[in-house]
Amino acid sequence: MGLLYILSNSPGEVSGWMGPVTRAVAARRPGQRAAAVTLPCPYASGREGAHAGTMPGVERVMNFREAMRQTKEPGRSLVLQLGGDPMYGWALSAKLRVPWMIYTARPRWRGKVAHYFIPDGAARARFERAGVAPERYTVVGNLILDSVERPDGAALAAARERYGAGCEHIIAFMPGSRPFEYELGFGFYCECAALVRERYAGWQAVLPVAPTVSEEILRAGLEKTGLAWRGEGRVEEIILRDGSRVPLVREGQYAAIAASSLAVAFPGTNNLQIASLGVPLLMIAPLNQAHNIPLDGIPGALPREGAAAVAVKKKLVHWYNAKKEYVSLPNMLAGRALLPERRELMTPESACRYIAELIESPERRREIAEGYAALDLRRGASERIAREICEYFEGE
Repeated sequence: MGLLYILSNSPGEVSGWMGPVTRAVAARRPGQRAAAVTLPCPYASGREGAHAGTMPGVERVMNFREAMRQTKEPGRSLVLQLGGDPMYGWALSAKLRVPWMIYTARPRWRGKVAHYFIPDGAARARFERAGVAPERYTVVGNLILDSVERPDGAALAAARERYGAGCEHIIAFMPGSRPFEYELGFGFYCECAALVRERYAGWQAVLPVAPTVSEEILRAGLEKTGLAWRGEGRVEEIILRDGSRVPLVREGQYAAIAASSLAVAFPGTNNLQIASLGVPLLMIAPLNQAHNIPLDGIPGALPREGAAAVAVKKKLVHWYNAKKEYVSLPNMLAGRALLPERRELMTPESACRYIAELIESPERRREIAEGYAALDLRRGASERIAREICEYFEGE
């Protein structure tokens, strides 16, 4: 049996795209061998490979350089790219002389890609305008949605009992899965949680943790902000300055989010995951550390240190921010503001003013949740991709 090489890059793509596809392939074709290939990425945490190694069917984990040293396996093999620069998928498929399939929204590398998996009708329109033959692409849907476990009533009740601490409402703070976000994001959100606790006794904060978060970076960020924590080997609870505690959710994260009356998150994959659970979301993007935000392309090569480089990087980030109408995935997909976005220089106090607006307005929270009806939240993208992949391997 040949080998399926699955390429992916950032924490969101590894968890949100690779995870569902490996599960779907393993369910449809038990025993199919897979290798996870992590690609260079400015957003990487360093934990992507370890997380990918826990996925069904993944027998090897390697970085791109190691993959390029591989020789072709006996039987049929295939390169499937789920995120990252298409150049990497083309290079590996050319080196191994195997077909290359890719999940993307744009018709690039048309002379090299064997088959495209595309997310929606907008992507299909691009392929039609580009003159790509319909048999060369399949509209599969949004892979992110398949990464979300829908909790049943028992799981929701258990989450409310475990994390609610007798309070009427849970508020989920989600710092993201990229190192530059969560290094200081946990500390920032803990300051917000303390302010919410002071003002709203009926609200209990929780911190769901992405599986690709590096424990070392998380702890270093807490140390910078002067916060203590409890836990053996990993942080289980963060101790606020008044002695109260905010639990970190390591298992059953989606149940904890679904049990929440409000989520507050940095922009990223989790925004669409939250929307798929019907939870009102406030997206905030503090620009206080703008020079630490990775940029794509040539600007991404700018050093993170040095007064001149830092000044240029800050200007670029603020320029990009001003150009973008929306950065939250639900808003981008809908083309309008389904949920509030706050992108500016922030303190925990200023962020909490925005949080307070939603805590004090059940009507506004309900309006946000109802607005998600504008999104296509149907699942099944991973199953459609798995079907094409397994048909290829069954032709051995």
